[in-house]
Amino acid sequence: MEIIQLSPGSLQASFLSIQIGEIYFIYVQTNQGTQAFGDKLKEYRSFSIVWFDSKGEFHSYRHLIKPKRTIFGFNGTETDLVVSQGGAMVEIHIPSKTFDTYADKLQRHDLDDSFLSKNHVNLLPTGIKEIKDYLKQLFWLAVHKPNWLQKPHIQELVADDFIPLLISKIPIKCNSKCFLKPSQRAKLIAQAETEMLAHLDQPLTLKQLAQNLESSSSALSYGFQDLFGLSPMRYLKVRRLHAVRQHLKARDAESCTITTLASQFGFYHRSHFTQDYKTMFGELPSETLRNTAKVM
Repeated sequence: MEIIQLSPGSLQASFLSIQIGEIYFIYVQTNQGTQAFGDKLKEYRSFSIVWFDSKGEFHSYRHLIKPKRTIFGFNGTETDLVVSQGGAMVEIHIPSKTFDTYADKLQRHDLDDSFLSKNHVNLLPTGIKEIKDYLKQLFWLAVHKPNWLQKPHIQELVADDFIPLLISKIPIKCNSKCFLKPSQRAKLIAQAETEMLAHLDQPLTLKQLAQNLESSSSALSYGFQDLFGLSPMRYLKVRRLHAVRQHLKARDAESCTITTLASQFGFYHRSHFTQDYKTMFGELPSETLRNTAKVM
Protein backbone atom coordinates (compact mmCIF):
# COMPACT_ATOMS: atom_id res chain seq x y z
CA MET A 1 0.00 0.00 0.00
CA GLU A 2 1.22 3.51 -0.85
CA ILE A 3 0.49 6.46 1.43
CA ILE A 4 0.75 10.07 0.23
CA GLN A 5 0.90 12.86 2.81
CA LEU A 6 -1.40 15.72 1.77
CA SER A 7 -1.03 18.32 4.53
CA PRO A 8 2.33 19.85 5.53
CA GLY A 9 4.14 19.04 8.76
CA SER A 10 5.70 16.10 10.52
CA LEU A 11 3.65 12.96 9.94
CA GLN A 12 2.85 11.04 13.12
CA ALA A 13 0.89 7.81 13.16
CA SER A 14 -0.32 5.21 15.65
CA PHE A 15 -0.92 1.61 14.67
CA LEU A 16 -2.34 -1.35 16.56
CA SER A 17 -2.97 -4.72 14.93
CA ILE A 18 -4.75 -7.58 16.69
CA GLN A 19 -5.06 -11.10 15.33
CA ILE A 20 -7.73 -13.21 17.01
CA GLY A 21 -7.86 -16.56 15.30
CA GLU A 22 -8.07 -15.74 11.60
CA ILE A 23 -9.64 -12.31 12.10
CA TYR A 24 -7.58 -9.11 12.06
CA PHE A 25 -8.58 -5.89 13.83
CA ILE A 26 -6.39 -2.92 12.85
CA TYR A 27 -6.45 0.57 14.36
CA VAL A 28 -4.71 3.38 12.44
CA GLN A 29 -4.43 7.03 13.45
CA THR A 30 -2.64 9.90 11.68
CA ASN A 31 -2.25 13.59 12.47
CA GLN A 32 -2.03 14.72 8.83
CA GLY A 33 -4.15 14.56 5.72
CA THR A 34 -3.26 11.43 3.74
CA GLN A 35 -4.20 9.49 0.64
CA ALA A 36 -3.82 5.71 0.67
CA PHE A 37 -4.15 3.26 -2.19
CA GLY A 38 -3.06 -0.28 -2.95
CA ASP A 39 -4.08 -3.93 -2.92
CA LYS A 40 -6.09 -5.48 -0.10
CA LEU A 41 -5.64 -8.86 1.56
CA LYS A 42 -6.76 -11.60 -0.78
CA GLU A 43 -9.38 -14.11 0.35
CA TYR A 44 -10.60 -11.67 3.03
CA ARG A 45 -13.68 -9.52 3.51
CA SER A 46 -12.56 -6.13 4.78
CA PHE A 47 -14.78 -3.66 6.62
CA SER A 48 -13.70 -0.18 7.75
CA ILE A 49 -15.24 2.44 10.04
CA VAL A 50 -14.14 5.93 11.01
CA TRP A 51 -13.07 5.88 14.67
CA PHE A 52 -12.82 9.65 14.91
CA ASP A 53 -11.99 12.55 12.61
CA SER A 54 -9.96 15.71 13.20
CA LYS A 55 -12.45 18.20 11.77
CA GLY A 56 -11.72 16.75 8.35
CA GLU A 57 -13.46 14.28 6.07
CA PHE A 58 -12.95 10.69 4.96
CA HIS A 59 -13.54 9.69 1.34
CA SER A 60 -13.43 6.10 0.09
CA TYR A 61 -13.46 5.72 -3.70
CA ARG A 62 -14.30 9.45 -3.76
CA HIS A 63 -17.45 8.91 -1.67
CA LEU A 64 -17.88 11.02 1.44
CA ILE A 65 -18.03 8.78 4.50
CA LYS A 66 -20.48 9.54 7.30
CA PRO A 67 -18.50 8.71 10.48
CA LYS A 68 -21.57 7.82 12.51
CA ARG A 69 -23.26 5.72 9.85
CA THR A 70 -21.03 4.29 7.12
CA ILE A 71 -19.16 0.99 6.89
CA PHE A 72 -16.93 0.99 3.84
CA GLY A 73 -14.04 -0.63 2.01
CA PHE A 74 -15.52 -4.11 1.52
CA ASN A 75 -15.38 -4.41 -2.27
CA GLY A 76 -12.44 -6.82 -1.90
CA THR A 77 -10.25 -5.33 -4.63
CA GLU A 78 -8.09 -2.44 -3.44
CA THR A 79 -7.90 0.50 -1.05
CA ASP A 80 -8.67 4.04 -2.23
CA LEU A 81 -8.92 6.34 0.78
CA VAL A 82 -8.50 10.09 1.34
CA VAL A 83 -8.37 11.60 4.84
CA SER A 84 -8.31 15.38 4.55
CA GLN A 85 -7.08 16.43 8.01
CA GLY A 86 -6.08 13.35 9.95
CA GLY A 87 -8.12 11.07 12.17
CA ALA A 88 -8.44 7.41 13.08
CA MET A 89 -10.13 4.39 11.55
CA VAL A 90 -10.49 0.69 12.23
CA GLU A 91 -10.24 -2.07 9.65
CA ILE A 92 -11.65 -5.55 10.23
CA HIS A 93 -10.41 -8.37 7.98
CA ILE A 94 -12.45 -11.59 8.04
CA PRO A 95 -11.65 -14.65 5.87
CA SER A 96 -14.15 -14.71 3.02
CA LYS A 97 -15.15 -18.32 3.71
CA THR A 98 -15.74 -17.55 7.38
CA PHE A 99 -17.86 -14.49 6.62
CA ASP A 100 -19.90 -16.36 4.01
CA THR A 101 -20.47 -19.25 6.45
CA TYR A 102 -21.91 -16.94 9.11
CA ALA A 103 -23.97 -15.06 6.51
CA ASP A 104 -25.51 -18.38 5.39
CA LYS A 105 -26.25 -19.40 8.98
CA LEU A 106 -28.07 -16.10 9.50
CA GLN A 107 -29.86 -16.53 6.14
CA ARG A 108 -28.35 -13.28 4.86
CA HIS A 109 -28.21 -14.38 1.26
CA ASP A 110 -28.42 -10.71 0.27
CA LEU A 111 -24.75 -10.27 1.31
CA ASP A 112 -23.56 -11.61 -2.01
CA ASP A 113 -20.99 -10.38 -4.50
CA SER A 114 -23.43 -7.77 -5.80
CA PHE A 115 -23.77 -6.24 -2.33
CA LEU A 116 -20.05 -6.41 -1.58
CA SER A 117 -19.18 -4.67 -4.85
CA LYS A 118 -20.99 -1.55 -3.60
CA ASN A 119 -18.11 -0.86 -1.18
CA HIS A 120 -20.19 1.38 1.14
CA VAL A 121 -23.35 0.96 3.17
CA ASN A 122 -25.07 3.25 5.67
CA LEU A 123 -26.14 1.76 9.01
CA LEU A 124 -28.32 3.23 11.70
CA PRO A 125 -26.23 5.33 14.14
CA THR A 126 -27.03 2.82 16.91
CA GLY A 127 -25.54 0.06 14.76
CA ILE A 128 -22.17 1.80 14.39
CA LYS A 129 -22.18 2.55 18.13
CA GLU A 130 -22.71 -1.11 19.07
CA ILE A 131 -19.91 -2.21 16.76
CA LYS A 132 -17.56 0.43 18.19
CA ASP A 133 -18.44 -0.52 21.77
CA TYR A 134 -17.49 -4.13 21.04
CA LEU A 135 -14.24 -3.08 19.36
CA LYS A 136 -13.32 -0.85 22.31
CA GLN A 137 -13.46 -3.91 24.57
CA LEU A 138 -11.21 -5.88 22.20
CA PHE A 139 -8.61 -3.12 21.97
CA TRP A 140 -8.61 -2.71 25.76
CA LEU A 141 -8.02 -6.43 26.19
CA ALA A 142 -5.29 -6.39 23.52
CA VAL A 143 -3.40 -3.74 25.48
CA HIS A 144 -4.01 -5.01 29.02
CA LYS A 145 -4.54 -8.78 28.62
CA PRO A 146 -3.03 -9.78 25.26
CA ASN A 147 -2.49 -13.44 26.16
CA TRP A 148 -6.14 -13.86 27.11
CA LEU A 149 -7.25 -13.14 23.54
CA GLN A 150 -5.06 -15.95 22.20
CA LYS A 151 -6.90 -18.70 24.05
CA PRO A 152 -8.69 -20.99 21.53
CA HIS A 153 -12.10 -20.76 23.19
CA ILE A 154 -11.83 -16.93 23.28
CA GLN A 155 -10.95 -16.84 19.58
CA GLU A 156 -14.05 -18.90 18.82
CA LEU A 157 -16.14 -16.72 21.13
CA VAL A 158 -15.02 -13.52 19.40
CA ALA A 159 -15.89 -14.94 15.99
CA ASP A 160 -19.29 -16.14 17.23
CA ASP A 161 -19.98 -12.75 18.81
CA PHE A 162 -18.55 -10.18 16.44
CA ILE A 163 -19.32 -11.51 12.96
CA PRO A 164 -23.07 -11.97 13.65
CA LEU A 165 -23.10 -8.52 15.31
CA LEU A 166 -21.57 -6.97 12.19
CA ILE A 167 -23.91 -8.80 9.83
CA SER A 168 -27.00 -8.01 11.90
CA LYS A 169 -26.33 -4.26 11.68
CA ILE A 170 -26.24 -4.24 7.89
CA PRO A 171 -29.74 -3.37 6.61
CA ILE A 172 -31.51 -6.35 5.05
CA LYS A 173 -33.35 -4.32 2.45
CA CYS A 174 -30.92 -1.72 1.16
CA ASN A 175 -32.63 0.98 -0.84
CA SER A 176 -30.91 3.70 -2.83
CA LYS A 177 -30.25 5.71 0.34
CA CYS A 178 -28.17 2.91 1.84
CA PHE A 179 -25.54 2.94 -0.87
CA LEU A 180 -23.37 5.82 -1.97
CA LYS A 181 -23.49 6.28 -5.72
CA PRO A 182 -20.50 7.45 -7.77
CA SER A 183 -20.76 11.02 -9.03
CA GLN A 184 -19.55 12.72 -12.20
CA ARG A 185 -17.25 14.88 -10.09
CA ALA A 186 -15.63 11.78 -8.55
CA LYS A 187 -14.95 10.37 -12.02
CA LEU A 188 -13.51 13.72 -13.15
CA ILE A 189 -11.11 13.89 -10.20
CA ALA A 190 -9.95 10.31 -10.80
CA GLN A 191 -9.23 11.19 -14.45
CA ALA A 192 -7.41 14.34 -13.35
CA GLU A 193 -5.20 12.35 -10.97
CA THR A 194 -4.25 9.97 -13.76
CA GLU A 195 -3.40 12.90 -16.02
CA MET A 196 -1.29 14.55 -13.31
CA LEU A 197 0.69 11.39 -12.58
CA ALA A 198 1.47 11.12 -16.27
CA HIS A 199 2.90 14.66 -16.21
CA LEU A 200 4.86 14.71 -12.95
CA ASP A 201 8.03 15.52 -14.88
CA GLN A 202 6.39 17.83 -17.41
CA PRO A 203 4.87 21.32 -17.19
CA LEU A 204 1.10 21.27 -16.63
CA THR A 205 -1.21 24.19 -15.89
CA LEU A 206 -4.75 24.09 -14.58
CA LYS A 207 -6.01 25.40 -17.92
CA GLN A 208 -4.16 22.64 -19.80
CA LEU A 209 -5.47 20.01 -17.40
CA ALA A 210 -9.05 21.22 -17.89
CA GLN A 211 -8.62 21.22 -21.67
CA ASN A 212 -7.15 17.70 -21.68
CA LEU A 213 -10.17 16.45 -19.72
CA GLU A 214 -12.69 18.54 -21.67
CA SER A 215 -13.79 20.10 -18.40
CA SER A 216 -13.52 23.50 -16.72
CA SER A 217 -10.99 24.93 -14.29
CA SER A 218 -13.75 25.71 -11.82
CA ALA A 219 -15.10 22.13 -11.86
CA LEU A 220 -11.61 20.78 -11.14
CA SER A 221 -10.99 23.36 -8.42
CA TYR A 222 -14.24 22.61 -6.62
CA GLY A 223 -13.70 18.88 -6.93
CA PHE A 224 -10.15 18.85 -5.58
CA GLN A 225 -10.99 21.23 -2.76
CA ASP A 226 -13.96 19.10 -1.76
CA LEU A 227 -12.05 15.81 -1.82
CA PHE A 228 -8.49 16.69 -0.80
CA GLY A 229 -8.86 20.12 0.77
CA LEU A 230 -6.32 21.32 -1.82
CA SER A 231 -6.38 23.16 -5.12
CA PRO A 232 -5.52 21.04 -8.20
CA MET A 233 -2.11 22.69 -8.61
CA ARG A 234 -1.33 22.34 -4.90
CA TYR A 235 -2.21 18.64 -5.12
CA LEU A 236 0.09 18.31 -8.14
CA LYS A 237 2.91 19.97 -6.18
CA VAL A 238 2.36 17.56 -3.27
CA ARG A 239 2.59 14.55 -5.60
CA ARG A 240 5.76 15.98 -7.18
CA LEU A 241 7.32 16.52 -3.75
CA HIS A 242 6.55 12.90 -2.89
CA ALA A 243 8.10 11.77 -6.18
CA VAL A 244 11.31 13.66 -5.35
CA ARG A 245 11.31 12.15 -1.84
CA GLN A 246 10.94 8.62 -3.22
CA HIS A 247 13.88 9.18 -5.55
CA LEU A 248 16.00 10.64 -2.75
CA LYS A 249 15.35 7.56 -0.64
CA ALA A 250 16.44 5.33 -3.51
CA ARG A 251 19.63 7.21 -4.45
CA ASP A 252 23.25 7.04 -3.40
CA ALA A 253 24.15 10.27 -1.59
CA GLU A 254 27.43 10.62 -3.47
CA SER A 255 25.87 10.30 -6.92
CA CYS A 256 22.69 12.33 -6.34
CA THR A 257 22.44 16.02 -7.15
CA ILE A 258 19.37 17.40 -5.40
CA THR A 259 19.07 20.42 -7.69
CA THR A 260 19.06 18.23 -10.81
CA LEU A 261 16.58 15.79 -9.32
CA ALA A 262 14.24 18.60 -8.22
CA SER A 263 14.31 20.21 -11.66
CA GLN A 264 13.24 16.92 -13.22
CA PHE A 265 9.93 17.32 -11.38
CA GLY A 266 9.38 20.98 -12.14
CA PHE A 267 11.14 22.62 -9.17
CA TYR A 268 13.47 25.10 -10.83
CA HIS A 269 14.08 27.45 -7.88
CA ARG A 270 16.18 25.64 -5.29
CA SER A 271 15.31 27.92 -2.37
CA HIS A 272 11.56 27.63 -3.04
CA PHE A 273 11.83 23.87 -3.47
CA THR A 274 13.84 23.45 -0.26
CA GLN A 275 11.29 25.46 1.71
CA ASP A 276 8.33 23.55 0.23
CA TYR A 277 10.04 20.23 0.95
CA LYS A 278 10.85 21.08 4.56
CA THR A 279 7.36 22.42 5.18
CA MET A 280 5.87 19.23 3.79
CA PHE A 281 8.09 16.61 5.42
CA GLY A 282 9.70 18.39 8.37
CA GLU A 283 13.25 17.91 7.06
CA LEU A 284 15.53 19.22 4.32
CA PRO A 285 16.07 17.19 1.12
CA SER A 286 19.73 16.79 2.10
CA GLU A 287 18.65 15.33 5.44
CA THR A 288 16.45 12.77 3.67
CA LEU A 289 19.41 11.80 1.52
CA ARG A 290 21.77 11.51 4.50
CA ASN A 291 19.26 9.50 6.54
CA THR A 292 18.81 7.12 3.61
CA ALA A 293 22.58 6.69 3.32
CA LYS A 294 22.80 5.79 7.04
CA VAL A 295 20.16 3.08 6.62
CA MET A 296 21.88 1.66 3.55
